Amino acid sequence: MNFKSNINSYGAFELKRIYLKNYSFGFAIAIIIHLIVLIILNNILKETSQQIVKEKYEVINYVELGPPPSIIENISQSVPQTSKPTFGNLKPAKKGEETSEFEIPKESNQIGNVKVEESKLTEKKTEAIDETYYVSVDVMPEPFGGFEKLQQNVNYPEEAKKNSIIGKVFVKAFINENGEVTKTELIKGLGFGCDDEAIWLIKNTRFRAGKKNGKPVKVQMVIPITFRP
Repeated sequence: MNFKSNINSYGAFELKRIYLKNYSFGFAIAIIIHLIVLIILNNILKETSQQIVKEKYEVINYVELGPPPSIIENISQSVPQTSKPTFGNLKPAKKGEETSEFEIPKESNQIGNVKVEESKLTEKKTEAIDETYYVSVDVMPEPFGGFEKLQQNVNYPEEAKKNSIIGKVFVKAFINENGEVTKTELIKGLGFGCDDEAIWLIKNTRFRAGKKNGKPVKVQMVIPITFRP
């Protein structure tokens, strides 16, 4: 019994020892074989893909393309050559003489095929300015606000009050087309400061310009200024 058990024990131990050794060796061989196969397949796939790309895309140099085809039919792409313009006549250069490339004929107003004309200045006609101060026009000048407003602005002088001066001062006013008083003349005065007051008042008054034929003109007119306490 003991002999059998010893044999069985020895045989099982030997098989187990050989099995582990063979299993490890076989596993290592299998891994190496798989790695070799993967490397070979990877190389084969890489070469195949490169060959496919080379066959699919053909590299063409820019020089080989040539000019693009015309999109418009029956139209020549050639550009007509223009002739070089000439100005004047060719003048040969002489030794020691300063000269230009071309010589323009004297007393000529034509350079090559181009005719040069002198510009003529047109005289601009200016309208004559009417400096006349009319005595009577269609619409006479009038102060803004009317003559009543002008009369209300009169300042009765103190000297005239003391002497109880009552009356009118007549002043000739020269009124331009803008309604401005350019000059005044005393026609009839009262004195006692009334004359100066009347002239000052008219000079500092703005008028509506007089009109003749619908156009503003210069007008001269006599304006009475009344003085009373």
